[in-house]
Amino acid sequence: MVVLTYFNHAGGVAKTSTIRDVGYVLAESGRRVLLIDMDPQANLTKWLGVDDDIELEETVYPAVIGAADDEDPAAEADLALPSPRRVHGMDLIPAHLNIAIIEREILSVFMGVVRLREAVRRLDGYDLVLIDPPPSLGQLSALAVVAADRVVVPLPTNRKGLDGIQTVIKMVREYRKAAPGLDVALFVLTQHDRRTRHDRESFEIIAAQLPALAPISSPLSSRPAYYSDAQVQGMPIPVYAPGSDADREIRQVASELLAALGEKTDGGP
Repeated sequence: MVVLTYFNHAGGVAKTSTIRDVGYVLAESGRRVLLIDMDPQANLTKWLGVDDDIELEETVYPAVIGAADDEDPAAEADLALPSPRRVHGMDLIPAHLNIAIIEREILSVFMGVVRLREAVRRLDGYDLVLIDPPPSLGQLSALAVVAADRVVVPLPTNRKGLDGIQTVIKMVREYRKAAPGLDVALFVLTQHDRRTRHDRESFEIIAAQLPALAPISSPLSSRPAYYSDAQVQGMPIPVYAPGSDADREIRQVASELLAALGEKTDGGP
């Protein structure tokens, strides 16, 4: 089992749509995939078509905070992840606005930052666990990144993407103190508009500089109509627009991610 957290502290970088779509392609290839939504906005949950009421017990909350034992207050909390929902061939632990309280409550928990890491490593039966934290540098993001074996960094090919690289790298190094061996598996280039000079120049800078740190993916093009409509429909792009250019780009990135993990695209090690 490989645990990957899609991490970028900046919002609006196509992090959630990328984890949804790549996760779907990986599951379609026969891999057993678990998605964990850790963003109180719950966009991953909604964009997979799960829009009914979510109970706090269905989220990561029990695995991170746990439930107190009334008969033995000193007993260790049962930090187990809840049973997931099945959606589009993947398992999903959904999010809810109320998981924002973890930001406050985890501060009083000894070694709380590693609790999700421990809970995830008790899982059995998955090939890949993909975690979607909020776009922040708060406690939920720390829990998500520390839980990972490796980090995938969605990066738009524009000034916003370029400006955020140093902070992302710095934070991965900080989180490594609690998760030795943590590194960047892949920079996934997103929202690329090859028609603009700015995006082309940004892509050239990224292609020249970042491979020294980690592999970079083929760019995912900016396609607002496809992505917005897929979100509304609660579908991954390969389900919403099979055979489209967007679908082909996502499949290429999924293949590149497997290569970065040292796997063959046919599912072999």
